[in-house]
Amino acid sequence: MASLIPWPWRKKTTEPGGNGGALTTPARDFPTLMHRLQREFDDLFERMAREWPVFAGDFESRWRWGMDFEDKDDAYVVRAEAPGFEPNDFDISVSGDRLILRASHKSEEKGKERAFREQVECYECVTLPPGVDKDKIEAKYHNGILTLTLPKTKEGRGRKIAVKNA
Repeated sequence: MASLIPWPWRKKTTEPGGNGGALTTPARDFPTLMHRLQREFDDLFERMAREWPVFAGDFESRWRWGMDFEDKDDAYVVRAEAPGFEPNDFDISVSGDRLILRASHKSEEKGKERAFREQVECYECVTLPPGVDKDKIEAKYHNGILTLTLPKTKEGRGRKIAVKNA
């Protein structure tokens, strides 16, 4: 069986009581060799993921929301980046104190040599802050941005407290 240890680090020992001239590696070199082996495997898997279409297509289809939250006086506004979708690609729901965002988009291209089908899906679950009127939540989609307006209830708006001079 071939050795996994690169040849420059192996040496032959013929010491009395040794292993009779077998190739060995000094213990002090072992951590260095293990790090090198780990780097080699990392490089191998990176090349495989980059060059094999099965892996590359799978990694590219994973997409994450770019979300921004804004707290206004009368509502919370959530903006999510979702380029390439249509309004009917979204499935937005409220369950308990959670806002659930789903988006699914399928595209198909037919070229001269082969057909290409891509499906992009994303799921995000956001905990709603207290004081949101769940029945009046609105969603709008324009220019790749999904905007959700979460109106606050009267209790959620709070009230201003005046500061008096003591």
